[in-house]
Amino acid sequence: MIIVPAERLDSVRATLEESGYAVAQATTPAQAGLRQTQAEIAAALRLPEPADRNLDAMADSLRDLDQLWDGQRVALLWQDAGRLAGADGRAWWILGELLDDADNLVVVALGEARVGRPDDPGGELA
Repeated sequence: MIIVPAERLDSVRATLEESGYAVAQATTPAQAGLRQTQAEIAAALRLPEPADRNLDAMADSLRDLDQLWDGQRVALLWQDAGRLAGADGRAWWILGELLDDADNLVVVALGEARVGRPDDPGGELA
């Protein structure tokens, strides 16, 4: 997993697309929790049910990612990943481990987006 600031989303996406990756995108929900975030990630990666609510099924489905994406290299842009890390560190660790174990997946976790101007050091977290 690669962790980058939220402000780099556009440049990271462009780099991945230029490198031939199919880019999937998930966002940690406002009410950050394991199951809600798992469902977002499963939907973004086109994983079949019950991968959206069952961790074993998610792990199994990630092994088939190559087939689910017709052999394309896949990159997941996980927006507001920092929100889950702050709200539930255990959930962050669990999902991070599952995603890191996927052979055909690049995961870019982006921190929580900031409100205000990018050059404003006093910007509030969204």
